Amino acid sequence: MLQKSDFKILIADDDDITRDMLVSLLSKEGYPVVAAKDGLEAKKILMREDIKLVIADYRMPGGDGIEVLKHAIRNSPDIAVVILTAYGTLDSVLEAMKEGAYDYVTKPFKVQEIILLAERAYKRAVLIEDNRELIKHLRETYRDIEVIKAVSDSRNPEITTGWIERIERLKEVNVLTAQEADMLRERLIKGGVE
Repeated sequence: MLQKSDFKILIADDDDITRDMLVSLLSKEGYPVVAAKDGLEAKKILMREDIKLVIADYRMPGGDGIEVLKHAIRNSPDIAVVILTAYGTLDSVLEAMKEGAYDYVTKPFKVQEIILLAERAYKRAVLIEDNRELIKHLRETYRDIEVIKAVSDSRNPEITTGWIERIERLKEVNVLTAQEADMLRERLIKGGVE
């Protein structure tokens, strides 16, 4: 599971006070945080680091928040990008959302608002990772579904043990209920898979 210590945040803002305050605030919450003073630096960081959340100012030199947003999503479609704006016009908000922004925050903002936003983005990233893991397990199971009959017929303890472990993983990620997992294990051991 994705840990907070792996959920790296990029703060891109040309205002030193805002940038430093956000870095300090989110670092204290347990997130690794990197900072960029303009859009160009933000794009360079996005190219070399595994960023999960970007908080970018709408207006800054070297590429505005929308350019950073487009760059981030093009390179990492699951990244969450939040646009900070003192120019909270409906047009800028609509543009950001149309381009795929996760959210937007108007300046001045409340500290708690940023903390909650980061927490929501972190939970979203955990769900995305869990979903990928689930899909992987489902593909493995689907690919090997025909093998299960041969496994039960073979009476090979190593193969049976491997399948029992796979069934347990599927139970842990809530694909199978405990009852379904028990039934499959019993069928494997007794050889009654149809």
